[in-house]
Amino acid sequence: MFLSIMTSLDGYVADRDGGLGWCLVPDAEVEQLMAEQLRGIDAMILGHTAYRELAPYWQDGPTGTAVEREQTRLMNSVTKLVLSRGEPDLSWGPAERIGADLPADVARIKARSQRDIAVFAGAQTAQALLPYVDEVRLLVYPELIGGGLPLFTGQNGRLRLAATRAFPASGAVQLRYRF
Repeated sequence: MFLSIMTSLDGYVADRDGGLGWCLVPDAEVEQLMAEQLRGIDAMILGHTAYRELAPYWQDGPTGTAVEREQTRLMNSVTKLVLSRGEPDLSWGPAERIGADLPADVARIKARSQRDIAVFAGAQTAQALLPYVDEVRLLVYPELIGGGLPLFTGQNGRLRLAATRAFPASGAVQLRYRF
């Protein structure tokens, strides 16, 4: 199971207003990376807020390029595991709620999966799932946003670098770390 998340150079996943404009830089190679990740997973875990916000975008989905069409198809066909204490609307399927017993849910998900499980989430969900992930994939954008929602708060431990990949068009760098 891996966590894949975009972050600013100063470690924020959203700006002070919750915005993501700082990482919306056109980059065909980043789009290919996202499609590659989607092709290699059995399911994705999202927090209920991310699920609710992403659903309308992907249900209609971008269709301008071949990569966008593939991403739209994959996002709508992959199983979405929604971390929630409540009973969220799961109409963007296939989807199921998890979180009543997170350790048991994660064990069940890992046992039934033949391929990777991706955590595509906001900071709170990422922090809740960090003890269960094997790899952290940070897509770091060369932006200093000076404040906002930090990715890591209170976690500690040493990870080992598994791979790096640069994206010249946007200046982003993917850093992959394993526990």
